[in-house]
Formats: sequence, structure tokens, C-alpha cells
Amino acid sequence: MKYYQKSGLCAKEYVDREINDSLSGGEIKRIEIATVALRGAKLTIFDEPEAGIDLWSFSNLIKVFEKMREIIKGTTLIISHQERILNIADEVILMKGGKIEQIGQSKEILNKTFAKTECYKMRN
Repeated sequence: MKYYQKSGLCAKEYVDREINDSLSGGEIKRIEIATVALRGAKLTIFDEPEAGIDLWSFSNLIKVFEKMREIIKGTTLIISHQERILNIADEVILMKGGKIEQIGQSKEILNKTFAKTECYKMRN
């Protein structure tokens, strides 16, 4: 299975379907992600790609990004607040008030940033 097919879409279900308000927000998001992934660009940018998708699709989304990294060997810039996406990042840039606050490895940034929160301490 190709990495863009892991976006959770079955092509047969969408070939004769119009892209209109009959599609859910999650379906539209998966179509966008599959379209971008299919191009195989050396630089891709996603702004909160997880917005509007269900949990099953979210898990597949993580796999799509991991596979893109493996196959394309390019750069994928993901703007997100989701820890599960941050965990797969090679590098995290933390911004606050429109300015860069920290740059570093995912675990390093997550540990520093969330170390003070009780829920994060309990999970780690």
C-alpha cells in the first residue's frame, strides 16, 4: 500500500463523488493530505492537518507522515498543537506570541514545556 493511500480514503468511493458539502470535514482533510502526499514534493507544509478528522484517521495521519519522511526524504513542516504529531517530529520549534521561544528535539522540547503540568508528569 502506498503511503498516500493510508490517508483513510478508498478511491472507489470518491471517483464519482463531487467535492461539495456532502463530504465531511474529515473526508475533505484526508483528500487534501492525500493530494499533497501524492505529489512527492521535497517541501510540504501542513497547518493543523489533524483538524476535523476522527481518531481512526488521526492514527493513519501519523503513519502517512512517517511514510512520507521515509519515501520522499524531503522536509515536512507541520503546524500543530497535538502531542502525538509533535512526538514524530525530528525538530520542534515552539513559538509564543509570534516569536520563537525554543528549538530542539521533540522529546527535549516536550519535556521542558510540559514538565510542569500534572497530566504530562503522570504519563511519563
